[in-house]
Amino acid sequence: MPTYTQTAIATKKKKTAKLVGADLYIITDKGIPAFTDNEFGPFKCEFISNRGTKVWPGFVSPDLLLVNWYRCRFTATKDVKDADISDFLVQLSKKWEWSAAQKLWNYDGEAGFSKAY
Repeated sequence: MPTYTQTAIATKKKKTAKLVGADLYIITDKGIPAFTDNEFGPFKCEFISNRGTKVWPGFVSPDLLLVNWYRCRFTATKDVKDADISDFLVQLSKKWEWSAAQKLWNYDGEAGFSKAY
């Protein structure tokens, strides 16, 4: 007799995954990073946060304590593959120091990641 786990695995619908961007964690003491459109090929910066608070685009309170570690969400403007993310990281590394990258995926057309604030 199959266990519950075996049955669940056997009957679970496989979801279609699509790579749609990356969250990059940039380390800098120069303030909020700035990016130009098309600077990194098919990737466009959607927002930047610091300690869980969106700091770009939009208003930043002068009372907000910023640290030197920024999460920058880059979304793809066209279909991309893993190699595109690798190329993007090489390009980004020429200008910025970064500590981590997290790929962003859609599953059956729904975001598998948190939305912007």
